[in-house]
Amino acid sequence: MKRKLLPVFLSFALLANGSLTAFATDSSIDTVTESDAQTTVSEDQGNPEETTQEEVSEDEAVPSDESDAITDFETAYKAYTFGANVSGPDAISADKNTVAVLDVRSSVNYNFSHLEGSFSTPVFNEDGSIIQTSEDATAKAFTVTVTNNANFQNKELYLLCNSGARGARAAAVLLQRAGYDTSRIHTITGGATGLEVRYAFLGTNNAVTGAEAVAAVDSNDVVIVDVRTKENFANGHLKNSLSLPVFYLNEEGKQVVAETNQDPYAITFAKYVQDNPSTFSGKKVYVLCNSGQRGARAATALLADNGVDKNTIYTITGGAGDETVKGAFVTVDGYKFVSGTDAIAAAKDGSAYIIDVRSSKAQTKTGTLKGSISQSLFDDNNKLDTAEAEALEKAFMEEIPSKITEDKPIYIICNSGARGAQKATLLLGKLGYNTSTKEDGKVYTIENGAKGLELLYAMSGTDGNAVDGKTAVAAVGKDDVVILDVRATGNYGSGHLKGSISTPVFNANGVAKTTDDQLSKDFTKYVTDNKATLEKKELYLLCNSGASGARAATALLKSAGYDLAKVHTITGGAKDADVKAAAIYVSDTHVINKMADTKNYLILDVRSTASYTKGHLKGSLSLPLFDKDNKLPDDLAKAFTEYVTAHKADFEGKTIYVLCNSGARGAAKATQLLKEAGITNVFTIENGAKSEVIQKHFVTDPVADPDTKKDNNGKDNNKNQNNGKTTTAATTKTGDTAPIAALAVAMLAALGAIIAFGKKKIVK
Repeated sequence: MKRKLLPVFLSFALLANGSLTAFATDSSIDTVTESDAQTTVSEDQGNPEETTQEEVSEDEAVPSDESDAITDFETAYKAYTFGANVSGPDAISADKNTVAVLDVRSSVNYNFSHLEGSFSTPVFNEDGSIIQTSEDATAKAFTVTVTNNANFQNKELYLLCNSGARGARAAAVLLQRAGYDTSRIHTITGGATGLEVRYAFLGTNNAVTGAEAVAAVDSNDVVIVDVRTKENFANGHLKNSLSLPVFYLNEEGKQVVAETNQDPYAITFAKYVQDNPSTFSGKKVYVLCNSGQRGARAATALLADNGVDKNTIYTITGGAGDETVKGAFVTVDGYKFVSGTDAIAAAKDGSAYIIDVRSSKAQTKTGTLKGSISQSLFDDNNKLDTAEAEALEKAFMEEIPSKITEDKPIYIICNSGARGAQKATLLLGKLGYNTSTKEDGKVYTIENGAKGLELLYAMSGTDGNAVDGKTAVAAVGKDDVVILDVRATGNYGSGHLKGSISTPVFNANGVAKTTDDQLSKDFTKYVTDNKATLEKKELYLLCNSGASGARAATALLKSAGYDLAKVHTITGGAKDADVKAAAIYVSDTHVINKMADTKNYLILDVRSTASYTKGHLKGSLSLPLFDKDNKLPDDLAKAFTEYVTAHKADFEGKTIYVLCNSGARGAAKATQLLKEAGITNVFTIENGAKSEVIQKHFVTDPVADPDTKKDNNGKDNNKNQNNGKTTTAATTKTGDTAPIAALAVAMLAALGAIIAFGKKKIVK
């Protein structure tokens, strides 16, 4: 009983000091939404936010009257614990003697395609809508089908719906109501969006040998689709093969394959197939993956789902591991390449002919390289096989001989350094130009074409509209200027200009090279999503040195439709002396990542003692400059300086991160006082305690008796007290061990009551 009373008295003490506050927990949770769109019938009927089974409270009550109709399947589903989910491959290979696969999609979708041996038990109506109550006709039919069904009794039940969400949950609830053991009911993860499942739907297994594939590299009747990572493709591939990866490297650098048709790589793959039907029409499609297994199956499903006849799709057995295939790998497909940077230099000094074969529409959008020859081969829809494109090809053959000779190299600009350049090289060969890949060859493809950011920048026609560091620093806080910091996230986090926005085009591997790089895509998404605000302002680009990063960002802004007259490069970048001196702000996430490294970093909290008590970062040092009225009195500044001077060894050699209320007055004052005391490696945590990231990491510490607290030298810390003044360095503390004077008074009052009641003493 005495142990239970202790928290009550502690709460009383906290309330007495005005320090007990209620912190609202983050109510947001990860939700899974299901798109029920299928090939035949659209079942997307306003998907609600969904809660995964792992988020269900085991204390939720089961509906008391089991005879009532179910009107909310989501709530009913949460009331029970069902079996663990199973993967698509496990469901496909399951022993049908012990497992029954129940396909709960609409009967129309089931009849269109389904897993062999599965049972059609729909909870979706034929019009695509899902059942709403257990009294719906489809729900009743489901219950009749499963009740006492010998095919399902004593078996594990695997539920296949459109995406592994609503349909499976509704069916699970109906099965429970029909008397089935819930531990035997499992959802197939991803449902019919899973690529392994969709491949199984096809019922095909066409294959060719590695030797057959190698023999077909120059065939006009075969297209070889390489689905390995783009990195593997670049290291070696079959001549003339098409890189459409379904494999990619995750954040840990591990190779993974797209598992559902909603994976970004699967979506990109599908879009290419949809946009280029002529590439596959009337041809055999040979699929090359790492070993002729998962990647080939995923790609086959995506090809078939997006218009390619499944009977024309073949897997290259053994994939890239086949010795014949491996021996035929090339790094280029019979073409010579030149970098965008070299092409830009050649255009300036006239040492090469530059032919731009992109569509006139594309050239108008991006601009052209000064000195280049415009000779389109693509029509305005970027097609090479239309009547318009045929006319352009004819014009190329007629006009090029009058525009170039073979006295110097020919560099070709196309959209991506592939189809257009290959077509142009072929035509130049027919015209008699030397297209050999040997040293005497004259024709080169510009790597990455107009996707290359250096080339895009050069075609934009801007010179960067430079501003110096001093001008950039003076613009901080202005309403008509936004500073986009394009350095790597870590560099931004460790020091940046106040109010600048982190929009990185750098990572650990360097600067983004093409518009296809993930960094470029993320940058483009940000500036596109925020265009309405950003395009009205002057944009200052800050990179490491005012060179490649600023050029890359400028090119991407041009591609996103920005007026480059309002885009400026900060000369010298983060190396500029004025910029470097002003880049004293660090991000909240950076500070949290460094919080545990107390050997090299010190978080200095200069808020009032009361604010610190309510919540602070673990391990931080409380050295208040603010009083209870949020003012900055001189006596606290004096006590601050006295403490720093007396404990200078604790500050020297460390990076100091100052936390104040909002990253403004208190931090500025602390930085000034620290520098006057000879401590110079000082940074401000931007937004201070207003930051939600910072607040989520706040802790409240147990309070020690101030009469027993000693510093590391055994001296009484109370000697620093300011004898009755507002709040002083006597409240200085780090981590979980130091005293808060005002709180200690309330604690001692509560302690007296506890001692009187329990005859015991609190020992920290």
